[in-house]
Amino acid sequence: MKIKFTFCAAFLIVSSLTIRASLEDILAPLPILAEASPVFVVSKSEENTLVPLKSEVATEVPEGAVNIPAVEGRPLAATVQKPFYPITESSLLTAIEGQMHVHLRPAGKITLTPLRALPDLSNHSEPYEVKLSRLPGRLSKNTIYLSIQAENEEGVLGNWDIPFRPALYSEVWFAKRYLRERELAAASDFEARQVDLLYEPDAVVATLEVLQQHEYNRDIRPGQPLKWGDLAERSLVRKGQVVDVIAYQGMIGISMRAKAQQDGVRGEMVFLSNLESNKNFSGEVIGEGRVQVTF
Repeated sequence: MKIKFTFCAAFLIVSSLTIRASLEDILAPLPILAEASPVFVVSKSEENTLVPLKSEVATEVPEGAVNIPAVEGRPLAATVQKPFYPITESSLLTAIEGQMHVHLRPAGKITLTPLRALPDLSNHSEPYEVKLSRLPGRLSKNTIYLSIQAENEEGVLGNWDIPFRPALYSEVWFAKRYLRERELAAASDFEARQVDLLYEPDAVVATLEVLQQHEYNRDIRPGQPLKWGDLAERSLVRKGQVVDVIAYQGMIGISMRAKAQQDGVRGEMVFLSNLESNKNFSGEVIGEGRVQVTF
């Protein structure tokens, strides 16, 4: 009986030590989280079971499990600061010139020289918008006054009335040789130079299409800019030229040849002479060396 009591006592002491050790493990403080928080796996079949992984990114995830990163200890995302691009004086002037082009659509490039300092908008950021009022109907050599408003995401930045000296630059034709009246205009007769059209308003802008449709209306000296008064619409039929004539009577058309008695541009009526009978008649110029006659 004494032996049994001793055994029971020993059993109670061992059980007490086991329970005490378990309680110490349970009540022990949690380990301090590392800078990179561990990732836990929650099993769908055992939703209350958390299994810590060794690294932040799970390399092997049990089938049917979902990765959930621990919230505690995760660093907050850094705030992204919007870049600041100051509005410069040259940018503002370019924006004003651009608005002038939009409203006036001139045959050249507008440049503006401010006669007073432009507003300092360097404390404000792009993008921004410029609006103009008091625009002239057309450009001239005279000073122009523009009412300017600038606006960005902050709102209206200001309104200003500023005087400008305008210029309108474009390339125009300059004669390279002495050009004779009634010669057909050709690009080889000219070179292109840039001028201010506000000081040469009658100068012809350097385009091939203009030359192809005109001939010289008077003699032109070398080194002079080509002006509209120097050109006449190109004659498609010339005096003494043998031309093709199409004569229509009802639904019937007859082709023949005739000699032109005068120059003629497209759509103009000219007198012709029949090559066989020498009889004169008139017809409408419809193309290069072509005349149409309707009876």
